[in-house]
This record gives sequence, C-alpha cells and structure tokens, in this order.
Amino acid sequence: MQLTNAEKSTHSLSTTTLNTAIETLQRDGFVIFNDVMQDSWVTSTRNVFASELQSSNRDHSPIKHTRKGHGGFQPPLTMPFLDPLIIENSIVFQTLERLFGEHFFGCLPYGCNASFPGSEQQNVHRDCGHIFPEENITMPPMLVVANIFLDDFTIENGATEIWPGSHCKVDADKEESSTLKISPSRWSKHPSTQTIAPSGSIVLRDMRTWHRGTANTTTKIRTMLSLVYYRPYFMPDNLTTAHGQINEEDWQHISLRARRTYRLHR
Repeated sequence: MQLTNAEKSTHSLSTTTLNTAIETLQRDGFVIFNDVMQDSWVTSTRNVFASELQSSNRDHSPIKHTRKGHGGFQPPLTMPFLDPLIIENSIVFQTLERLFGEHFFGCLPYGCNASFPGSEQQNVHRDCGHIFPEENITMPPMLVVANIFLDDFTIENGATEIWPGSHCKVDADKEESSTLKISPSRWSKHPSTQTIAPSGSIVLRDMRTWHRGTANTTTKIRTMLSLVYYRPYFMPDNLTTAHGQINEEDWQHISLRARRTYRLHR
C-alpha cells in the first residue's frame, strides 16, 4: 500500500487506508506499507544495527552460527534501540488496535533479522500454528509480526517469499503442527509472491502465513526489525517483562502507552 504524504508525515492512517489495510491483512495474511519511514531515520537506524551486527560477529555470538545464512540478534534494551518509532510505531499500533483491540501486547527484546551475503533459500514454514489444528476452522489472527525494513528488499538480496492466503490453511497433520514446516506437496500448489519494497517500508504479517527467506546473491547484508504482537487473551509461555534490564534514564523515554503494550512495570 502506498500512503499519502499526509499519512507519512503524521504517522496516522486515514479511515479508508486503515480499512483497506485490515481487509488486506485478513485476506492475504500480510500487508505492506511502502516507504513509510523517513530516509534519514532509516539510514541512521541501519547504521546503528549494522554496528551491533558487526560487534556480535566479533564477539562470536550465536549470530555466526545461523542456518543457511539467515540469522539475527536481540538488541539491548537501551536507547537508541528503544526508539519510539520502533517499539511504538504509530502506524503499526493503529492497525493492531483495529485488529486486536486496544489491549494487545508485545514482548521485549524484539529482534533484528539479517540475510547475509551468500545466504541460501530457507524451507517454507509458518511462525506459529493454529490454535485448534484438529478442527478445520480458521480462527481470527492471534499473532502478528511487524517488520520494519532497514534495507531495500529486492529479488537479488533475498526478499521474503510469502504465500498469500495461506494463513487460512489449517495444519495438514501433526508433523506440520509440531515443526511448522510446510511440505512441497502443499506449497507448490499455490502461488507465492515476494515482499519487494524499499527501505523504510513496514510489513504486518499474520504469523500463520507460509513464507521463507530467499537467497541473498548480493555482497551486502539485508536487515529488518521484527516485533511480535499478540491478542490480549493469548498469553505465551515465554512472556517476560524486561523491567530489570532497562535503566532509569532509558525508562523515562518509554511512554505509558508502550509500557502498557509491553507489560512493563517498575
């Protein structure tokens, strides 16, 4: 979706755009807001995360041991990684409030996903299964991931491949439910597309939607940020608050709205 200049400058979607975004997300399992963030912000944010990626590699962190060249890390809970444009992006929150209601929640730390030069094509998978896989019923969205592109996503650098409408396809069997991998006999029968979009774009994806990272044939890392949000009644086993990891100075930069969303308490 292409936003108007007014929507970009105010970080607020019109009623028409918001309705279209919700319809697209519910129909296709994802929606792309093209070129939302300002170039200057994208450049400075990319540089910060690139530096952290390089530091992680030097420190021999688990990011070096990624599968097929796709990996990432969780940034520290300090500024500038707690930038409001990341953790409480107005366009993301406006859409999720319409989809989930105002009491949706997310978890910190969030993730930075990277596709390294020479990365290979991933297996087709979904990031979460259905609540009732034993029933042939598609429930409303439970989890949505917000991806903020810090680089252009192109065919050459491995833009994510995604299967529109696949979030409505209930798990085929127990193996798919447990591994979340989609067999070629399933995904090969359905058309896919790639999330080709400029840096600064935002993608919201129902986490049941089939997708995979593709090969990065360039010489540069391709990065995006990933923040996961939940319906208020869906409490994951790994939900933790990050109150002990945020210093007082950074705490003062976190709005009351963000504290409520991430269930942060002092």
